[in-house]
Amino acid sequence: MRRLAVALLIASLALLGGAASARSQSRSQTGTVSLSLNGWGNVKLSKGIAWHGSATCRWAQCPAAKYLRTSRRVVLIERPYPGWKFVGWHDGCRGTKPKCVVNLAHDHRGGERNLQIGAHFIPVAAGWTRAHPLPIGTAANIGAGVVMKVNSVTANVQLSPAAPAGTEYVDAVVTVTNAGKSAVDPYGDIGFGAMGTHRTGYLENSCPSPGPQPPLEESTPIQAGASRSGYVCWQIATNDASTLELFTADGTLDYSGQGPHTAWFALH
Repeated sequence: MRRLAVALLIASLALLGGAASARSQSRSQTGTVSLSLNGWGNVKLSKGIAWHGSATCRWAQCPAAKYLRTSRRVVLIERPYPGWKFVGWHDGCRGTKPKCVVNLAHDHRGGERNLQIGAHFIPVAAGWTRAHPLPIGTAANIGAGVVMKVNSVTANVQLSPAAPAGTEYVDAVVTVTNAGKSAVDPYGDIGFGAMGTHRTGYLENSCPSPGPQPPLEESTPIQAGASRSGYVCWQIATNDASTLELFTADGTLDYSGQGPHTAWFALH
């Protein structure tokens, strides 16, 4: 009987030692969260992260940022940029709910655990892509306090000299309003390129001088609170006229400068 009691005591001590070892191993677990964002949106680092700020992306795709994990339970909350939609988590999180919760409470492995989590946003409002431009007559804030509108468009404009065979001149009356707090350079900060289904980029004011009058004044900054209207003209391939769009900035979703972002306006 005494031998049995001793054996039971030893077994109990071993179990307690094993549990203590597991708890010690659990406490010793460290790691990071590697977070990547596709599209324009924010992810709030709510819990379990050493820094309680937000990860922000204003590009088509942003490289992953690594954050120190402070606990086994990690909570992230997504928020899309206006005009964008959250479509889902990937890697360490799944689903389309706004909140991502990763709980490693039952993971007793020690050492370093690195989580990889991604959030995906897509544009849904008019003006963000060439396939879904803003209609003629629609004003839109294109960033940095700049509001823009294409008032009217005229195809096959007759100018001298005449457009070469297979091409034509297209003009648009554009209004730019500076609703921001500082001056905006309409040429350096905005730009007015054009593109059709053939994906050929057309430079603004490629029509013969003097062109349609009055031209949009682009040589001087637009002061805060001021508006400016005028013609912008392009020489384009005739087979692009029915699908032509104006784009500001550089024409891609990857633009994230301090000035206005890329926006698309219909020219047909």
